Amino acid sequence: MVDVATLPDNGIIYDGDYYKGIPYGQYIRQQGIPDKRTSRVFDIRDFGAVADGMTVCTEAVNKAAEAARDAGGGVVLVDGGWYISGTVRIYDNTTLWITGDSALVASKNHDNFVDAFVILDNAKNVRVTGGGRIYGNGEYFVYLPLKKPLLTPLEKIKQPPYLYDPMGYPIDTMRYAIRSRIRYAEDKYGNGQPKIKRPMYMLWANGCKNVVIENIIIEASMDWNLCIDGCDNVKVSNIVINGNRHVANTDGIDVMGSEDVDVTHCFISTADDGLVVKAPRGHEHDGLNVADEGKLRGTKRVYFSDCTVLTVANAFKIGTETFYDIEDITCENCHFFLDIYPGSCSGIAIESADGSNVRNVTVRNITMDNVACPLFICLCKRNKFGYEDGCEEDKFYGGSIDGVVIENIKAVNAEVPSIITGYRMTKEEKLDLLAKESLSKDVAEKIGNLECLGKDLGSIKINGFDVTYRDDKEEINLLPEIHENVTDYPENSAMGDVPAYGIYIRHADCEYSNVHVVPRSMNTRECVVEE
Repeated sequence: MVDVATLPDNGIIYDGDYYKGIPYGQYIRQQGIPDKRTSRVFDIRDFGAVADGMTVCTEAVNKAAEAARDAGGGVVLVDGGWYISGTVRIYDNTTLWITGDSALVASKNHDNFVDAFVILDNAKNVRVTGGGRIYGNGEYFVYLPLKKPLLTPLEKIKQPPYLYDPMGYPIDTMRYAIRSRIRYAEDKYGNGQPKIKRPMYMLWANGCKNVVIENIIIEASMDWNLCIDGCDNVKVSNIVINGNRHVANTDGIDVMGSEDVDVTHCFISTADDGLVVKAPRGHEHDGLNVADEGKLRGTKRVYFSDCTVLTVANAFKIGTETFYDIEDITCENCHFFLDIYPGSCSGIAIESADGSNVRNVTVRNITMDNVACPLFICLCKRNKFGYEDGCEEDKFYGGSIDGVVIENIKAVNAEVPSIITGYRMTKEEKLDLLAKESLSKDVAEKIGNLECLGKDLGSIKINGFDVTYRDDKEEINLLPEIHENVTDYPENSAMGDVPAYGIYIRHADCEYSNVHVVPRSMNTRECVVEE
């Protein structure tokens, strides 16, 4: 079968889409091919795969993987060129080995995929390595953007009054400057186009135990790059993610519903969040057919270290899919930067939006350059996933964020203040929300009798926070009351301008020391404001 692109006109690449300075040699080593004397090797060429740039080899690659499975394990070898394929599944005791001059290349035909490109499928003792590529052809799964990448800084920084529109209107705001350059699979620009079908993940470790992913390049993603989903004991190291920084939803590394995950020495250049921790109640994409939804759970003991992240979104993020609890998360010794504009949305974003109790988070020894908002911590109650039986009252109030330690942060070329906030609702807002929620009668009456509904952040400790703004221009429009972003998507631009240029703290138990922020020369605000 010859590969035929579903959307052949969408594969245009602009200057600024990809980062040109990735130091591959610092992350990727040459491994050659596995030793056939010590490993059972299943070469995809022996099962009919052809690296001719035209033939779709899905059947051949999967036959090799199935042969390895039936033999009790082995090495599925991708060697000798670039092989076009649809969805590939890897099973127990199997290594997917892609050599340095070779690649698994995503078919441009959307019908050749189910859920993901490469799936480690409820497997034990699996590995992905070899020094080669998993290549996604991401531009063929999204529409072209409204505008080309912005290669020079904005002359003036302006926030929307609050997040009343996902695109970030009015058009002279920083958020709109970002959103108008994104390539979406949906009709975000109102052109009457249908939604594009695309797999949700490039590499999906789904319900696995004992996983090693190292010495591999994930390139040109069509959606999330690496998703560690419902797994135990996962080691990720020395990988490069080289994505188009304008293809929507291309998260770097997502850890969700998993425990004991270590991610070290990785380079990530992507359009969406870079290092991500989630704990959703359900999978999200239309068309994602996950049989075992019951494996979804909290996320515990995740460690990120020695990573470099370039993204137009958030470099390190907890959220936003946050239903089950998240605890014991560390991110340290990382560098976040961006070479296009506006800068990264946030460097550190810690959010609980859907009921998660987020506990014991440490972020330290982080450097940033051209990151708009260095720190954003937000508790709200978007409540995306609704309620479980018996816990609707607890979930209605939202989750919690407690035990957060932020240490030794150094950022240059910042654009907007850092924000640390819980939430408050007026009685009228609360009653309006109650009318929309499916609560039992007793719980609804109990909550309805409260004059005010809100929740504070728990313990937040900051020590060593050194930030310098880019000395450009700003337009500040402070409203009489700062917007309480209670039920919408949490983001630093969602509340409009705040009265501090350094850190704005609201509804929070926050201790801070050694905070030093250098504002723009035209600044008129105070450094730290607590309300």
